[in-house]
Amino acid sequence: MNQEIINLANHYVKDDGLYKSYIEGLSLFKSSVSTPRISSICDLSLIIVLQGETTGYLGENTFTYDNKNYLVIPTSLALEYEIKSTMDEPFLAIFHKIDKNIMYEVIDLIRDRGIQECKECGLGLFSDEVTPRVEDTIKRILEAADSKIEAKVLGTSLLKELYYGIAMGGHAHFLHKIFLHNTFESKMTRTLKTIHETYHEHLDVQTLAKNEDMSPSSFHTHFKKVTSLTPLQYIKKIRLNKAMDLLSKENMQVKETAHAIGYESSFHFSKDFKRYYGIPPKEVKPNLGQVNMAFGF
Repeated sequence: MNQEIINLANHYVKDDGLYKSYIEGLSLFKSSVSTPRISSICDLSLIIVLQGETTGYLGENTFTYDNKNYLVIPTSLALEYEIKSTMDEPFLAIFHKIDKNIMYEVIDLIRDRGIQECKECGLGLFSDEVTPRVEDTIKRILEAADSKIEAKVLGTSLLKELYYGIAMGGHAHFLHKIFLHNTFESKMTRTLKTIHETYHEHLDVQTLAKNEDMSPSSFHTHFKKVTSLTPLQYIKKIRLNKAMDLLSKENMQVKETAHAIGYESSFHFSKDFKRYYGIPPKEVKPNLGQVNMAFGF
């Protein structure tokens, strides 16, 4: 990444933390310490690492992204990650909540060019190279991000230019697919949104599949292709991630937490929690998950 871009980011972000810019949905994040592996739910997000490195985990898949490649999460997805950083070279990144309306417009305008199939792009996220053109757009976005007037005048056009660069990337196949209403990818996107909003209710594969007019077997296959987990594994993961939030950030009791995330038995909840996190829920410390809140913006 261009040193001028890093200097701009450091000018805006003096200390560790998450800083919102004047451009809608765009924040800068800085951390001078590395973080352990933690979970976050990202929804239609773009992460551009300016300095440092992050390793992400989705099921059994591991991927690393740094200042040479950006990460796009075009659907709502539970992601685990860890940040590598030092005091001398702190982790710096741009976090952006993608504007659906602008992205729809961009995808529609380039629809006639066709979608380049990507056999490696089955998961519900992808990484692409930071091209010189994308890098130049990032620089101009940062120049405008700290000015209320410039952000208001130039923000939308700059984001549109950035989205175009992303949509033309070699791995953007999934991004195109989810913005076409009747594709399997768009169906999985709607399903993930439903799971994240109603995780505490009774959820079963048959009903989720019926909602998208799919057979249970086809639904299961496409869901695992996107998330790397079966539907039931993913639902359990979302519930346990939420349980960690409730225990660590809201200091809830174990029995209360179990019922809040949809478990009928606190015994079964404690058993699943310990299997997933390695510690029983009663041993969770109040400060766990604090960085997760910042990273998940």
